[in-house]
Amino acid sequence: MRVPIVAPTVLLGGAGLGGLVTVVTLLPGPIGLAAAVAVLSWGVFLLWPWAVLPVGIVGGAVVGALLSGGDVRGFIAVKVLLLATGGAALALRHWLRVEAPPRRTAADLGMLGLIGLTVVAAIYGLAVGNLPTEVLVAAYQVATIPVYFFVATHTLTTPRRVLAAGVLYVVLAAAFTAISVAAPGRHGGLITLMAIPALIWVAGRLRGWRRNGVLLLGGFFAVDVLLASYRGIWLAAALTLLIMLVRGGRTVRTGLAATAVAAVAVASVLALQPGVRERAGEITKGFQQSAGYRGVESSVGLNVFADQPLVGAGLGQTTPDIYLSGFTFTDVGPVYHAFYVTVLANLGLVGLLLVLWPILRSILVGLRGRDGITLPFAALSCGFLAAAVFAAPTDGHWELGLLPALTLLTAQQDGERLRRLAGAPLLRRQLHRTGVTA
Repeated sequence: MRVPIVAPTVLLGGAGLGGLVTVVTLLPGPIGLAAAVAVLSWGVFLLWPWAVLPVGIVGGAVVGALLSGGDVRGFIAVKVLLLATGGAALALRHWLRVEAPPRRTAADLGMLGLIGLTVVAAIYGLAVGNLPTEVLVAAYQVATIPVYFFVATHTLTTPRRVLAAGVLYVVLAAAFTAISVAAPGRHGGLITLMAIPALIWVAGRLRGWRRNGVLLLGGFFAVDVLLASYRGIWLAAALTLLIMLVRGGRTVRTGLAATAVAAVAVASVLALQPGVRERAGEITKGFQQSAGYRGVESSVGLNVFADQPLVGAGLGQTTPDIYLSGFTFTDVGPVYHAFYVTVLANLGLVGLLLVLWPILRSILVGLRGRDGITLPFAALSCGFLAAAVFAAPTDGHWELGLLPALTLLTAQQDGERLRRLAGAPLLRRQLHRTGVTA
């Protein structure tokens, strides 16, 4: 029997990739490990481009923690490296003509405008004397939103890819959380919260053992969010669930109720672990924690915005050696512990409008369906928009780019499915009677 040519090609490619990984690990220190991760990831992304986001988000968090040694710059570098590796793999697939074109959405123009604004504001920041390093830091905070948006629209081009990426994300997040849930002092919640609304929706649609498995995961993730002891995550979760409860139909509400019961059951089991009990003891501290210097720091940024309200002081703006009342003398900016203050001080009202426009547009699309998969993503976008009032993560608000993309991509897929169904005369008449247009 003749052996297909694909088999030896895959074997040779795998052997070559393994040899390259072995060689780069001989490089000194963390450089060798980082190079090995990049090469191995490139091979994975070349075969399965839909894996870029799950591996970049969850794997980036794990590898970044291992390689950065607590240094924020190293953590960001790992995430950027994984995304760049995914981009290189995607470029090669397009060159080989084995990759489908990206999906076009209603927010593409807005996200492109945000990229253009970042470039112009960076040039303006350099022109007015802002430090190049500070310009780069501020640019990353803004550019991460459209970057994650376009990575999603370029890699999740089919319903099958969206499903595969979602399954991989849940598997990686579950493994990561299971290993670290009892670790004292761990502050999680973001990665697990990203999966909970979709799991609630899935649980409302499934039956039998598959539904029980989804409920177990959703309850486990919900416990991790509670243990996060991070008020921004709690606010995002609470608003998301409230929107799903009020706006959702029977499927969503069924999933919500079942997941709540599952969370209580999982919490009662995890409470037997000493590490989990120690983390649970931090929950009340999360509510009692002072806002620290967030308020006085934000007032400095708002003063910068008041001086130049239209376009801000340019990316990288910093107020050096200023006294924060009740705290210390320090440099304030370009990043503040409140995302909207960061945007207003660096980009002004123009920047704020350009940041919010594509996100809000996707939310309006997602909230139209009461039982569709777009509702969880749109609700979660609202939750993170609210949490951004109090938070400015060092790795950027990438979720504000990813969630609008998922909302619009799944909305397109739902629309295409309706149009296919409406092709049958009987179904077309039924849709017409119910007021649904395809």
